[in-house]
Amino acid sequence: MIMHYKGSCSCNRWQVEVEVTRSLEEFNPRVCDCNYCQNNPSEIISDPNMIIKFVGGETSITQNGDQLANFYYCDYCGDFLAVGRNLNGQLRGAVNSSLLHSSNQLGESIQIQPRLLCSDEKLDRWGKLWGVLNGI
Repeated sequence: MIMHYKGSCSCNRWQVEVEVTRSLEEFNPRVCDCNYCQNNPSEIISDPNMIIKFVGGETSITQNGDQLANFYYCDYCGDFLAVGRNLNGQLRGAVNSSLLHSSNQLGESIQIQPRLLCSDEKLDRWGKLWGVLNGI
């Protein structure tokens, strides 16, 4: 069964819909401990079968320290939308879980430490964890 969860950034210029095959309660938002993420706090969720659809305005794009991933922000309110990268010819990524209207249904947050991984290990991990990003 496919479930749909909707959300938006603070100014509502960006709308997001997440399609997943499991309930939000089964997701534990990930909190990264790298310098970039500590300076730009967020909690992300993803699943390799997740489809993340964005509809909206303009984005600002920044990159993390190792410049492997793109971080997408609403150009108007500055809210973090998603992190992504082109993997095997497809834009894959994770969504900022706080955008979802039902974010209170999510499981407990967990800490992650991708800064301890080399570039190849990060790309391999993302390929196994990230869903499809559309519209961003």
